Amino acid sequence: MSKTQKTIEELMEEVVVPHEEQPYQVPENWMWVNSGHILNFIGGGTPSKSNSDYWNGDIPWATVKDIKNGYLSSTIDYITVEGLENSSATMASPNELLLITRMSPGKSAITKISTTINQDLKIVRPKIEILPYFLWLFFTMNTPLIESMSTGSTVKGIQVEKLKKITFPLPPFNEQKRIADKVERLLSKIEKAKQLIEEAKETFELRRAAILDKAFHGELTRKWREENQCDKLEPIEQSGNLGPFKLPHGWEWKKLGEIGELQRGKSKHRPRNDPKLFGGEYPFIQTGDVARSSDYVEDFSQTLSEFGYNQSKLFPIGTVCITIAANIADTAILKFPCCFPDSVVGFVPFEEIVSSEFVHYYISTIKNDLEHYAPATAQKNINLKILNEVLVPVPSLREHEVIMDKIKNLLDKEYEASQYLFLENSIELLKQSILSKAFRGELGTNDPSEENAIELLKEVLREQVK
Repeated sequence: MSKTQKTIEELMEEVVVPHEEQPYQVPENWMWVNSGHILNFIGGGTPSKSNSDYWNGDIPWATVKDIKNGYLSSTIDYITVEGLENSSATMASPNELLLITRMSPGKSAITKISTTINQDLKIVRPKIEILPYFLWLFFTMNTPLIESMSTGSTVKGIQVEKLKKITFPLPPFNEQKRIADKVERLLSKIEKAKQLIEEAKETFELRRAAILDKAFHGELTRKWREENQCDKLEPIEQSGNLGPFKLPHGWEWKKLGEIGELQRGKSKHRPRNDPKLFGGEYPFIQTGDVARSSDYVEDFSQTLSEFGYNQSKLFPIGTVCITIAANIADTAILKFPCCFPDSVVGFVPFEEIVSSEFVHYYISTIKNDLEHYAPATAQKNINLKILNEVLVPVPSLREHEVIMDKIKNLLDKEYEASQYLFLENSIELLKQSILSKAFRGELGTNDPSEENAIELLKEVLREQVK
């Protein structure tokens, strides 16, 4: 055996991941290697911001903001030849992979143009024959891993030395092509499905809004009023105030504070995140929990201790939770007694006038109007006084019950027709499953008779022994 061949074999032992350290089994003609042995990570830089001669030129200059949708075909910023020559900015060619290593570590895109890059990006340049799209698939699959390996208190970043230690399942080049082709077709179908879901969501929300708008204008119960000769009924006492639109006979405008009790949640103790406030038996929700709920708050992830409960307030089942900070006028109805902070208002209706559901649905129709009352500050919020003055169209109790039945029946049909909208999580899991199978050699594309991936490694090792 030649001295050179022996040296290559020795290097091969260093490059190939030992069997006991391989994350999972791959086809026999694949190889497990550490990324640093087959990939170069080339950094960039930023020309001096104070020198105007370096900026607004003709050379694209990519930053984290430009990395989206898998491909980079343009950049927000451009630099001059002088800017390139007088900085550490690096030029990437078309069809190369750019990887974010700071701010959103792990995200990547394939270049469609020649571009320079700043220091938050790296050009991932293979030492051997690896398809750019195959590389993109690899880093897309490993984005969660890279995020978990990143450090930093305010801005997360990952060191190149850590990237070099990520294990890479390397297939023969022709298998890379087949995997890339098949995965691209499958991911394209997934993206189309996601787009259809987004379009259907918009349509569903529009139909829901139309149903509720008709309900509170009296349109849903027009026929019921005619059949029950409501025009001949004694009208309910009129409050005398004028509202945003004309109401049917027997309805009246009432202020929210007149049809129920409004109270802000309580969170007296500071700091708000003091550990002794939490961990007891009293359910506790915040604005985000209300925003994420559909119509009802049905679960909780945090509880208050006895100490936390004593500085808070417990609201009963059926309370309409209304957010007044961060997310303005998101609402949901409590399914259990619960505490919440002063960024949420609790509304408990007078049941002889309206139901919680009626108020919840109505506020959803005027959410945008209420947001306009929030001052244009960094932390948008509205107050209890504004909510107390909100006008609500109130029908007779008999018609109220008919309205709620009709809303429930119509929305139930809409929910049944839109069940496929909740496949979004399944679609994302399907995408991860496809990538996982791709890098396990389980897509049915591998040809075991093909040249082993070890031949790809020998290319780079031969360069090292020259």
